This record gives sequence, C-alpha cells and structure tokens, in this order.
Amino acid sequence: MFLSRLFHKKNKKKWEEDVAKYEQARYATLETENSERTLHLTEPENAASYVVDLCEQMIDVSKNIEGIRQEYQMVTSYLTDIQIIEELTEAERTPIEACAQHVSQLEKQRSEFLKIEHKLSDTQYGQMQQEEAKLPGVIRRLKENENYLDKIKKDLAYLEGEKLQWSMLRTESLHTQNIMRKASCVLLSIFTIAFVLALVGSWYFHVEAQLPITIGCFVAAIIGVFVFIRYQEATKNIRKADINKNHAISLENHVKIRFVNMKNAVDYTCEKYHVHNANELQALYEQYQSEAKEKEQFRKTNDELEYYSKSLIHYLSKQKMYDAKVWIQHADAIIDSRELVELKHNLIERRQHLRGRIESALQSIEIMKKDAMKQAQYMDDNGLQLQKIIQKIDQMNQY
Repeated sequence: MFLSRLFHKKNKKKWEEDVAKYEQARYATLETENSERTLHLTEPENAASYVVDLCEQMIDVSKNIEGIRQEYQMVTSYLTDIQIIEELTEAERTPIEACAQHVSQLEKQRSEFLKIEHKLSDTQYGQMQQEEAKLPGVIRRLKENENYLDKIKKDLAYLEGEKLQWSMLRTESLHTQNIMRKASCVLLSIFTIAFVLALVGSWYFHVEAQLPITIGCFVAAIIGVFVFIRYQEATKNIRKADINKNHAISLENHVKIRFVNMKNAVDYTCEKYHVHNANELQALYEQYQSEAKEKEQFRKTNDELEYYSKSLIHYLSKQKMYDAKVWIQHADAIIDSRELVELKHNLIERRQHLRGRIESALQSIEIMKKDAMKQAQYMDDNGLQLQKIIQKIDQMNQY
C-alpha cells in the first residue's frame, strides 16, 4: 500500500538525480563565461543549440516536479485523514475502533496461520479431503486385514512345523523298520544255528534236546512277535505321517492363497495412501483432520476479516476520508495513539523531504532559465520563441 511505502525514506536515487541536475545547472552558471569563450556562444547557432539543451533539461525537471507534487498532495491527503481520525467524536470513534480492533486481531491470527508449516502436501491433503468420509472405514478394514494377515502367518508357521514333525516321524519309522528287519534276520540266523546244533548234539551225543529246543522256540517266538509288532507300528506311523503331511501341505496351500489375497489387499491400500501400515494411515488421517480444522478456522478468520474490513471502510468513508481502504493495513494506528503519532510523524517528514526536492528542482530551473535568457541576445529572432517556451515552463511549475 502507498501509505506503508511512505513510512520510509523513498526514491534516494531519484533525489540524487535531482541534486545532480541542480549541480549541473549550477556548474553551468558558474562556467558561463568560460562556455561562451570555448563554445563561442556569441554565435547564433551555438547559442541556440545551448539554449535548446537548457530548455530540454528544464522540461525534464518540470515533469519530475509534477510527479513530486502529486506525491506531496497525496501525503497531505493522508495527513488530513489522520487529522480526521484525531478529531472524531466519541460516538464516531467507538464503532471505528471496534472494527479496527477486530481487524487487527484477525490479521494477526491470519499471519500466525500462514507461518504454520503443514506436513501434508497439497496432493495428500486433496486425496484425504476427497475420501474423508471413507477413511475411517478404510483404516478399520486395514487394521483388521493386518491382524488377519498376522494370524495367517502364525498358521503358516504352525503348518510348517506340522510338516516337519510328520517328516521326522516318517524318517524315524523308516529307521525303525530297517532296524527291525535286520534284527529279524539276525535272530532267525541265530535260532537256525542253535536248532541245528541241538539236533546234531542229540543225534550224535545222545543228549536230551527237547527242552532246550522248546525254550529256544518260545524265546524266538516272543522276540519275533516283538519285532513284528514294532515293524507294523513303524509301517502305520509311515502311513499316518504321509497322510498328515499331505493334509498339512493341502492346508498350507489354501492358507497361502488367503495370505496372498490378503497381502495384495493390504499392499494396495498402503500404496494408495503412500503409507506402510494402518498406524501410519491413522496418523496421516489425524494430521489431515488437524490441518482441515486449521484451514476451516483460517477460512472463518478470512470471512470475519473481510466483514470487519468492509465495516471499517464504511465508517471511515462516512468521514469523507481521502483513502479509507489503506487503514485496513494500519488498523493498529486507529486503536493505538502512539502508532498514529508515529505514522503522522513519518508522513510529515516525508512531506518535508518532498518540499525540499521541489524547492531544489525549482532553483535548478531558475538558474537554467536565467542562463537561457542571458543567451537570448545572441539568438536573433529565436529570442521571442525562447520567451514563450520559458513561459510554458513557468506555467508547468505553478502550484
């Protein structure tokens, strides 16, 4: 706003240019006699060329003065507005200060909000906003799916243990069968040899062999039954292990299918919302809710700020102020007399500075004008035209 721009030192470069033009004109005045000698200004053509340059400089400075005067008038108008505020009656001041108080507070709230660093990108916020109604259900299902996925993993681990257990039982049973088979062969060989020896002894040595043979047959029968039972048990265990292992493999295949389907569902949801799990999605949703609440508050603040700003402009406009809108940015000056005094002081300094620039520029023009009129005697018929040009320049610089 222009009023804010007026609170500081302005146009230093422009000011320096004006000073430079003034110094140039001053230098030209001091060196006039030398110029007449070196440039031969007593000759009509040289005098006319020199005067034309002076006139162009005076016109440029005059245009610059016009711009400075406009700014000077603007500063004066703002000072008049400040005077109007200072002279308000109590009845006029009360609604204006109330609106200014609201504008000041709301503007501070708005500035504080703009300083907040939002964690969600615009894309994430837009996605959350678009699917806000569905997100609680999505989060709940994702948590359920993740829990179910954990159970499936446990089932797969259990089935893998079952497979290993039945594989070990089958291996042990095969080992038992092998031992029983070898044991039966060894026992049969021992029994056969003992039986032959008993027969040979009874035949050649006339030794009674019936009792030893009977005992041997009884022992062999007991051992044979034991070997047979163990062998049959091992066979049953092998068959049982094969059946149960195949059943475990079948269950594992079904569970793996469910695992893949559930894993795909979980991965799809996570990739869609750019998260790794339900907890991250929950945190993202809570962040969205927080930012949505802040943005809603920001919207309400803007609406209230707009309302009170219009009200403030309305009340100030009734006082026939030059620029009522500019006070929206300087509501603090309305409610704080110190701010208003500082504002007034800055404007007064600015106006003094502008007045000084105008006076310096006018002095520069006056010096160049005298120099130009001095050369009129050497310009023959162009002297009258020079006077008309100078009159127009004087008209440009009249208040």
